[in-house]
Amino acid sequence: MIAKADGARAHERLKAETDAACSYDIFGSPAFVIDGETFWGDDRLEEGLAWAAGRYELQTLNHDEKD
Repeated sequence: MIAKADGARAHERLKAETDAACSYDIFGSPAFVIDGETFWGDDRLEEGLAWAAGRYELQTLNHDEKD
C-alpha cells in the first residue's frame, strides 16, 4: 500500500485533483462543488446535499413541464 501511495500514478492523480480543486477556488477540505456552488467544511455537508436535492427537483420539474 505504501509503495502504491508513493508511486508515480498516485502523485499524478494527486496533482490532477489539486489542480481541479484550485480551479474551483477550494482552499480546504472537505469541500463540495455542486453545479458551481461551493460548500466548504463538514458542517456544510447537509446544506450541500439539500442544494443538490433542490437542483435535482428543479430539473425534474422543468423536465415534467416540457412533456
